[in-house]
Amino acid sequence: MPTTTIEEQFYFLKEEPYTGHHDFFYEAKDFPAIGQLEANWQIIRNEVMGLLTSEEEIDVVNINPPYLSSPDAWKNLYFLNFGWQKHKNCDRYPKTFSLLKSIPNLTFAGITVLEPMSKVLPHNGETNTTIRCHLGLKIPAPYPVCGVRVGTEERGWEEGKVLMFSDAHYHNVWNNSDQRRFVLVFDIVRPEYASQSHLVCAKALGGLSLKYFYVKNPGLKKLPMPLIQAAHFLFSSFWYLYLPLQNRFRLP
Repeated sequence: MPTTTIEEQFYFLKEEPYTGHHDFFYEAKDFPAIGQLEANWQIIRNEVMGLLTSEEEIDVVNINPPYLSSPDAWKNLYFLNFGWQKHKNCDRYPKTFSLLKSIPNLTFAGITVLEPMSKVLPHNGETNTTIRCHLGLKIPAPYPVCGVRVGTEERGWEEGKVLMFSDAHYHNVWNNSDQRRFVLVFDIVRPEYASQSHLVCAKALGGLSLKYFYVKNPGLKKLPMPLIQAAHFLFSSFWYLYLPLQNRFRLP
């Protein structure tokens, strides 16, 4: 089971290492709702692979730093981005989204595709308050040809199985096969922070908002931390107010 000792909530406002105690990997068997998703993984795979073909352009909404991978190597299609729902994608993949909604404390979900002979360099997520989960949909080769490294540990994906890890730690992935790798990625709030899920989403989106402006103007990362924290508070406040109203006032 994941440790339930509450530590300070951490939100990554700049590129910085996580020094907390959370484990690198977790066991899916410790989370009953994950088992239900694994039991229905073929429904997800059939829907995803039936619509998302190699010839079709993936709806990429990716504000990760562009230096993490070569152009077009790492593609993402989002359903939820820390509570911010991408309605078009949810409507397009109704079976997948219905199964995702059954997972308690879900904050983030999408499909991620890693092209053949590609990698994503070490990076960390937005916060230490969540656990990242990968459901293997199409895994072209076992570890070590395809895999993920979190901290000092490495593992591979399996089709129909969920791989769980703390993306607060620096992690990187690779696909050294000659085929695309498809994974359903989703985040759940750690049990000790579950009562604060709405605040977690707002603060994580505040951090992502900062990253968006960093990509546009990298010099902003050199601002004094008090100014960065003030900007994070303002962005987070916007998201805190918007998320409950998003079905009435839709952003793209």
